[in-house]
Amino acid sequence: MKKMILRGLLLCLLLCAFGTTAFAAEKHPYYVTVNLTDNIVTVYEQDENGDYTVPKKAFLCSVGESTPEGTFQTMVKYDWRYLFGDVWGQYATRITGHYLFHSVPYFEKDKSTLEYEEYNKLGTTASMGCIRLTVKDAKWLYDNCPVGTTVKMYRGDVEEPLQPAPVQKLNVNDVERRGWDPTDPDPANPWRKGELREMQVEPSLLNKKVETYYENGTYYISAEDAAEVFLHADVKAKLPDGLMEKDEITITNENGSYFVNCRTVNGISYFKIRDVAAIMGTEMVWNKETKEISILDGEKTITLTRVQQDKKEESFAEKITAIFQG
Repeated sequence: MKKMILRGLLLCLLLCAFGTTAFAAEKHPYYVTVNLTDNIVTVYEQDENGDYTVPKKAFLCSVGESTPEGTFQTMVKYDWRYLFGDVWGQYATRITGHYLFHSVPYFEKDKSTLEYEEYNKLGTTASMGCIRLTVKDAKWLYDNCPVGTTVKMYRGDVEEPLQPAPVQKLNVNDVERRGWDPTDPDPANPWRKGELREMQVEPSLLNKKVETYYENGTYYISAEDAAEVFLHADVKAKLPDGLMEKDEITITNENGSYFVNCRTVNGISYFKIRDVAAIMGTEMVWNKETKEISILDGEKTITLTRVQQDKKEESFAEKITAIFQG
C-alpha cells in the first residue's frame, strides 16, 4: 500500500514537472514590460531567433506606489472588473495577486461614468496599485496578449525604445463627453461623432475631389481615394477594401508592418491619412491656418483642401427679415 502511494506521489511530481516545463517553453505572441518610474508599458514581439527584442507598441499608463516589481505571467481576463474603491474597470487582465491592467476606473459599470479627473492623470503615478490605461490600450492587451503572457515590471532610470503618444486631456466642464474615454470604440461614444467631408486635390489634371471622414480632429480617407491621391506622388497605396469591423488593422509591406486606424461609414472603410502616409514612406503636414493637408514626397507636394459647400440662396422674405432684424 505504501509503495502504491509513493508511486502515485512520484507520478504526480513528474506530471507537475512536465506541465511546468511545457508552460515555460510555450511561446506567446508578445512580451510586456512596465516601467514603474516613467509610467510606460512596452510590448515586444519576437525577432528571427525567437527572442522578444523587437519593440512593437508603447502605452502611457498610471501605476501606483504599491505596484510590485518582478516578472509574472498573466492569469485571467475580465470584460468588466469590480475594483478597490467601489469602482469598475474595463478590459482587465490580472498580472499577479490583485494587480491588473485595466482602463481608468468608472463610478459604475457604465461606459458613460468615467472618472474623468483620474483619466487626466494618465502618465503619472496615480493608481491604487493596478496599471491604468486608456480603453483602447487596455483592450489591445486584452485582445492580443493571451493568458500566460510574461509581464516584467521594474523601477529605475531606463531608456525605453519607444515613447508612447500623449493622451488627450479631458475638459472637465464638457458635461456631454467627459464621462467617456475618447478612445473607447463603442459606437455610442460621443467622442466618435464624425462627418463625411469632400476635399479638393491639388495639383490635379482631373480636378479630382475625394471623400474623407472627419472625427475628433482626425481625417480618414477611403482606400480607393487614397490610391488616387498618393498616385500623384508616384506612390502606390495598398489598402483593403470593404467593410472593416475593427478600429485598427495591420498592414504589411516590404518595409514592415504598420498599425492603421480606420473607420467604417455606410459600408465604406476609411483609413487615417497620417497612417497611410507613414506606410507609403511620405509625410503628412496639417496647416492650421489654411486648414489644408499636405502630403510630402521628396520635391512633390499633394494638397487636400476642404471643399466649401455652396450656401443656399436666401429667399426675398428671408432677406427682408434679416434687414429688419439687423
